[in-house]
Amino acid sequence: MYYVGVDYHKKYSTATVMNEKEEILVQKDIPNTLAAFRVLLAPFQPAVAAVEATRNWSVAVNILEQLVNDVRLAHPADTKIMVKRLSTDKIDSRGLARLLVHNMLPEAYLRDRPNRDNQAILRARSFFVQQRTRVKNRIHDLIDRQAEPIREQTQSYSDLFGSKGLTWLKSLELPVPYNKLVNQLLASLENLSTQISTSDKLVKELLAVDGEAQLVDTVPGFGPFFSVLIRTEIDDIHRFPDADRLCSYAGVVPWTESSGGKVWHGSLIKQSNRWLRWAFVEAAIPAIVADEGLRRLYERYRKVKGTKIAKVVVARRLARIVYQVLTQKRAYYPSPVAGGRKPQEQ
Repeated sequence: MYYVGVDYHKKYSTATVMNEKEEILVQKDIPNTLAAFRVLLAPFQPAVAAVEATRNWSVAVNILEQLVNDVRLAHPADTKIMVKRLSTDKIDSRGLARLLVHNMLPEAYLRDRPNRDNQAILRARSFFVQQRTRVKNRIHDLIDRQAEPIREQTQSYSDLFGSKGLTWLKSLELPVPYNKLVNQLLASLENLSTQISTSDKLVKELLAVDGEAQLVDTVPGFGPFFSVLIRTEIDDIHRFPDADRLCSYAGVVPWTESSGGKVWHGSLIKQSNRWLRWAFVEAAIPAIVADEGLRRLYERYRKVKGTKIAKVVVARRLARIVYQVLTQKRAYYPSPVAGGRKPQEQ
């Protein structure tokens, strides 16, 4: 068996090939192309390769999956601890290969190609929504700079970007240069709305063919987008041995420190899947509106701990519900009694 460490960069990668005796058989910079990697690795088969989970790591993984027996994704933070770094590509790639030889590579979860493609669809939609929000905020800012009659007129629209509000904005006569700026932003807004609509169609197509996403969609607070997002980010639910591990991965639990029999809880843990945390926290308020048990849970904690912690508690409960739904392969049905621990968890 040969061991390949790949330090990936945007324009090239540094690859190191070792044998079981840690002898470096080849080490060189190569372009990130299938042809270049094929020439490099052809004499060294069978092989296992490691790539660090840095920006756009999937490019290298997609190539290597076609050429070697096994590809592993290295966890960047843990790898940095285990490999002495001098900020050179050759040392990094050599360190990855050496960790493979000794079977000590700290691995991150490697998703398959279809899952990575679904992630791209969902994150593109999130990007379009974020940009649309920024455009709307910019339009609000420009309108707020206008004369008092115009500012007052905006109050007559409950949604400035609804059909009536947009009609008014398009007919609005503003002084130079605000007229051109608002028109440019309105054109961007229309284009982004079209992109979001197209993305929504792709999300519905993913939901239609994914039975597990459909199960998540039965949980209160989740629509098609969040259901597919949560299903995609979790991927294989069985990689989590229990619901607590999923909650930790989703970042809806606080960091905990204990010493001398005393326990301290802090803010939510940072090393987590930010997409899952966003989805569960955003779904908390719609969930308490839709589900009586979750609403009671929220109110119990709100009275004792406040709205922020109560919202996180509901988000954590949603993560536990999703775990049960996916592991038991059944739709969610509301519990007649609002379960949960007494208001002491954070």
